[in-house]
Amino acid sequence: MLSRYLKVFKKKIFLIIITIALIITSYTTKGKTSKTASILAGIALIYSGLTYMYWIMKTPTKKEKDESA
Repeated sequence: MLSRYLKVFKKKIFLIIITIALIITSYTTKGKTSKTASILAGIALIYSGLTYMYWIMKTPTKKEKDESA
């Protein structure tokens, strides 16, 4: 069952791991490397936030019938 979920969320898990690595790199280094890693981490976070909002908007909602009897 775990392998099924990993196949579905492989791209998202990979993006989270890269984002964490970029954040750690931006804190531990100095100069242009820190600035570049910080910008790339910000872009990755914005992308993941937008895809999450799109996923929530796309997901169908359960409609309940009114009980008028």
